[in-house]
Amino acid sequence: MESQTASSCIQVLLEIARGTSHRASIQKTLGDICGSVERYFAPRHLAALLVEPETGDLTFCHVFGDKAEFLAGKKLRKGKGVAGWVANCGESLLVEDADSDSRFPALFLTAKTKGCKSLMAAPLKSGDAVYGVLEMIDTRSGAPFTPEHLQDFSAMAEIVSLAVEKAYYFQAMKRMAETDLLTGLANKRTFDRHMEREIEVCKRYGIPTSVVLLTLENLRKLNEDHGTIAIDRVLQLVATTLKDEIRKVDVPCRIKSDTFAVIMPNTLKAPAVDVGHRLSAKVSQQSAARQLPFFSLTLETLSAVQDDVVPVLGICDSCRNEPQGFRKFRDVGSNLFQMFSEEKQATERRQYYRKDVQLAGSFTNPETGETGDFLVENVSLNGLGFTTLLGHRLNRNELLSVTFRLDDSRHSEINRVVRVRYISDRYVGCQFTDQKSYDTDLGFYLMR
Repeated sequence: MESQTASSCIQVLLEIARGTSHRASIQKTLGDICGSVERYFAPRHLAALLVEPETGDLTFCHVFGDKAEFLAGKKLRKGKGVAGWVANCGESLLVEDADSDSRFPALFLTAKTKGCKSLMAAPLKSGDAVYGVLEMIDTRSGAPFTPEHLQDFSAMAEIVSLAVEKAYYFQAMKRMAETDLLTGLANKRTFDRHMEREIEVCKRYGIPTSVVLLTLENLRKLNEDHGTIAIDRVLQLVATTLKDEIRKVDVPCRIKSDTFAVIMPNTLKAPAVDVGHRLSAKVSQQSAARQLPFFSLTLETLSAVQDDVVPVLGICDSCRNEPQGFRKFRDVGSNLFQMFSEEKQATERRQYYRKDVQLAGSFTNPETGETGDFLVENVSLNGLGFTTLLGHRLNRNELLSVTFRLDDSRHSEINRVVRVRYISDRYVGCQFTDQKSYDTDLGFYLMR
């Protein structure tokens, strides 16, 4: 392996960081970053593995080098081999010489590492949780990996973790914006986008499209009679049936709390009506088999042809002039300042909002040893004001330890260090000095 400098390592880190600004796909992020790392170290084998949460097994998601065809898509059992050890321990690993390293035969020898001379691996983490591993085996030049290489590799793995995490959150937000969380079907926003496309295709190319609507009658009464948990199971049953019984090109959606829709491209009304009846019958059959509450489905089928798309326009609320929902906020440059300002205003509101309360507590002055009981009269994330039950000898700018209990369901105990800012007779105004990023108990209490 050619000699690498700190400057060239920084260039790779910058290349990875720059790529995070435009990569939205987890798969593409991993692939591009592995390519950058591979060009820097020139290993004979480089792989990115992701941990399956349920089993702890690792899957080879991206593989470069001699073992690519053999390993791509394969699984590695939990705790096995180099990657398994790193995933379990959460620490980077360097084996400079496999022949002389006593750990190698017992811990790291597998079909993949058989015959290798040198290897290193680093965990990919989100906080303290390991969700993946980067590993490389041997160099094309035959030179061993060194502690300096491991230091560079570990730094790259940390940047890779941030890049992958960003791509994950982008995809998670996208899914939340486009998916109905209860059923997993596409939501109304996604339905509108698909319908807009189908209408354009229908008008331009004369390809018909149909929409089957299934509506649960009296959903509110069903919830009142049977409870939301039972009716949620009904809704999930309808969603599962739609996904199982339609074509791959069809798009099942939940467009209202009580209404499902199936977009059927290149389908005339008569076949769509038949599909609607078949879906309704299948839902009824499955519901009876699972002994779910009785409910009725209302069917409606709408179709559009090249000369008449009006029937489907009423259920499509698309707006072509201005991007809506998730698409609107994909443009960082246009929205970052607005979101920053809104976030700042919300933080300030939470921080300085004072809630009038009547909470018993006590204080201790560590310097003088003075103690006393008080009644908290107002509290915020920034501080509190209390009235002592008896006289006191407190002075401004003194530090106190205060303890009081909230009147929430758990009677949460709050222990904080405060600085005295204001005194008027027995009333004392204090500011928290041990500022926390967010006090969960106090924060939720102030939201009530």
